[in-house]
Amino acid sequence: MPALSPALAIGYLEELSTDVRAALVLDADGSVMAGPHDLSQAARDLLNAAGDAREIEVRTPGGIVFGARSDTHAVVVVCGSFALSGLQRHDLRSVLGDLAERAEPSEAEVE
Repeated sequence: MPALSPALAIGYLEELSTDVRAALVLDADGSVMAGPHDLSQAARDLLNAAGDAREIEVRTPGGIVFGARSDTHAVVVVCGSFALSGLQRHDLRSVLGDLAERAEPSEAEVE
């Protein structure tokens, strides 16, 4: 898969799983790059509460929230109660890798 933009990353996650109800992509500073801004503070709070953890999963009576982060991005998805944890975590790691590729300058840009 080619490097993803933040907006394409959200669309990709929504295509991969019908369980995804909402998704956000944040930059390393916690600013929203794509997704609903009304969920951004809750997403930042969740990631801050996770400390140094690279992945987080929180189950609630209404669903599951998954988060993953790299040095350059964080992705948080809100899913239904029946989302498969292993698949969601895999998808988030995959998207983070693709976002990181986009963040790195290409050889043409370096020259």
